[in-house]
Amino acid sequence: MSTPQNPPNYTFPMAQQDGNRYFVPADKTDDGEIIGRSVQIIRQDAQTLFAMWSDIVSIPLWQEYVVSVNPVSERVSHWVMGDPDDADGKRVEFDSEVTELVPGKKIAWRSITDDVKQSGVVTFEETARGTRVTLVQVGKVPAGALGNAIAATAKRSPRQIVTEDLRHFKQFAETGEIPTVKGQPHGDRGISGTIKKWMYGENNPTPPGSSQQ
Repeated sequence: MSTPQNPPNYTFPMAQQDGNRYFVPADKTDDGEIIGRSVQIIRQDAQTLFAMWSDIVSIPLWQEYVVSVNPVSERVSHWVMGDPDDADGKRVEFDSEVTELVPGKKIAWRSITDDVKQSGVVTFEETARGTRVTLVQVGKVPAGALGNAIAATAKRSPRQIVTEDLRHFKQFAETGEIPTVKGQPHGDRGISGTIKKWMYGENNPTPPGSSQQ
């Protein structure tokens, strides 16, 4: 195997602030890579958040469309993606390798399965109000291939996936719960309501969080 390379050091314009959420729209490179970036201020210390993110077996508790993650070696893990609520649904499997690990500060990774082109990096920076967690994920979706494994199984765009995963991580880290509107009664919502249902991800499986283990 060739020496692993870290995800490219992409730069982004200043993010707009919206409460505790900072978000820069995803970009696309000339060779078809789709870049998503999201930032959250989380009310936990950096070491705790680093440990939570490093606990790969627990990732399905807070990431959407992750059926399972299991360690293969010290730095390699095997991922199974799909809708956990649909036992007969589509599944995408691939291996991912940690390419850089700075305890309490940074984790970088990339896929090492030929048909899946993904890489990412998450950083943890303590602030006066908690820890600023920045997630950047890069995926490539070539025609006729699996490409971005998450986008291949999810009902979201790659940029939405990055935003939602970090939002769920914040909820999981601060409360252990991930709120959901699934199963709540409502009347006829009409065309506008149906569009909002799609926009807000009500059709997407909500990760269970620790409170529903």
